[in-house]
Amino acid sequence: MPTAAFRTPVLVAGAGVTGSLTALELAHHGVPSMVVERSGGPPRILEPLLVNGRNMELLRRLGLAGDLRPAGVDPDGPVDVVWARGVDQEPLLVWRLPSVTELRGSYAASADGSAPIEPYLLIAGSRLAGRLRRALEHPLIDLRSRWTLTDLRTEAECVVATVIDAESGKRHVIEAAYLAGCDGAGSTVRRCAGLEMEDLGSAATYLTVAFRSAGLAARWPHPSAVITGGSTVLTGHDGDLCVAHLPLTEGDEAAVADPAGLLTQRLGLPGEPPEICAVAQRAGTPSVARSYRRGRVFLAGQAAHRAEPPGNDVDTCIGDAVDLGWRLAAAVHGWAGEHLLAGYEAERRRQALLDRELGRRAGQTRSRFQRLVASGADREVLVEILRQEAPQVDPAGTGPAGMSGAPGFRPPAFRLAGGEQFFDRLGPQLTLVDLTDDQGGWPLVTAARARGVPMRHLPMAGAPMPAAWCGRLVLIRPDQQVAWRADGPPPDCDGVLDEVTGVRHQLYENA
Repeated sequence: MPTAAFRTPVLVAGAGVTGSLTALELAHHGVPSMVVERSGGPPRILEPLLVNGRNMELLRRLGLAGDLRPAGVDPDGPVDVVWARGVDQEPLLVWRLPSVTELRGSYAASADGSAPIEPYLLIAGSRLAGRLRRALEHPLIDLRSRWTLTDLRTEAECVVATVIDAESGKRHVIEAAYLAGCDGAGSTVRRCAGLEMEDLGSAATYLTVAFRSAGLAARWPHPSAVITGGSTVLTGHDGDLCVAHLPLTEGDEAAVADPAGLLTQRLGLPGEPPEICAVAQRAGTPSVARSYRRGRVFLAGQAAHRAEPPGNDVDTCIGDAVDLGWRLAAAVHGWAGEHLLAGYEAERRRQALLDRELGRRAGQTRSRFQRLVASGADREVLVEILRQEAPQVDPAGTGPAGMSGAPGFRPPAFRLAGGEQFFDRLGPQLTLVDLTDDQGGWPLVTAARARGVPMRHLPMAGAPMPAAWCGRLVLIRPDQQVAWRADGPPPDCDGVLDEVTGVRHQLYENA
């Protein structure tokens, strides 16, 4: 028999990276949430995760970048993608990602505003998840660990979810204005809402093994992804911890029971068997949900898209959480129109499909390399093939430089006269950047506030703007993307606000 219903503006299912950030984004906008998580602690993510500069900017807004930096790898060391016949063979080619320190210097010298104000972060997945879970100790976030969502139904004004408390065995009912399904690849929210996945590739099975090997970790001087003829090994991100992704075939069932033996066989590890720390067998197909929403129920993160290996989509997951969080906050505060909520699916599903295409190309490069290694191709042939392939790692993630400042894209970044970053002056809600001499943006700000739409007015007449800046009046969304721009006050302020808040369709929803 369920107990009396809990009530919350937003129920978040799952407290992994996506769920934690969704709740933190809501709290950033003053919206309480309840988070239910089936496990008793943060997820154990085996792989290191690379968070690009754009998403570090978004985490900076939430006050998280400074806390996460010390948990990442040495900022003075680069990151290498190493191609070799085997882990015991000399590299054929190395693609090098500059160090955080080096990029910080080059970004500071960039004049066009396209560089992020935060470099990338390479961090052990378990550390990222753990720090985000600790950040949920927030007065606006009610975290319920070991509570499992089992069912839901949607009503006209709310979502009603049923959860079970594993410790007490009690069944609870939670009523929420909105439900964010951030509960991973096997999402219960997705199943209960009747939302289907669209397969975008072939099914594959992998064995991911985390193990300690001082000799292997010391083989490469920097954090590295070592791609060989039969595996991918990640090392250097957490002492002597290594992570191997091993593709499995039908004949490998017996070998899975002996991961140390399989590692030794596939990698050719010398000496004593490796110390196994964790093993995960994964089977699945790269896919994206056909729809991210049903009524008041939304999907985010790996509930909405699956990549192989899973850590490859961390940037997509962070983007989902921030985008869904600010839109739901706007809905709870009463200023979001239907098109604003619909824009979440339009933007984020398009991004997931783009990321899937980039992942497909990277997978084709690996597969082609591994086939050539298996066929005994000469070193010169392998090197020439790899040189023709462009690296698939974008440490900035700020989008096309030519679109900087356009509606639906990130504005140019720059420092103010006192050294402060322009992005740090943007408000938690909408911000109108006003370069007019007479603060001509006030009519739009006044109209917004009269409608209950929170908008910060940021006069900046005379400020040294980057050449890529367009418009004397630029309205910026909570996720630091341009919503609207013009060179003077709009003749119809309410018309602009109708588009920006989603009362009517906005033609430039972001790509």
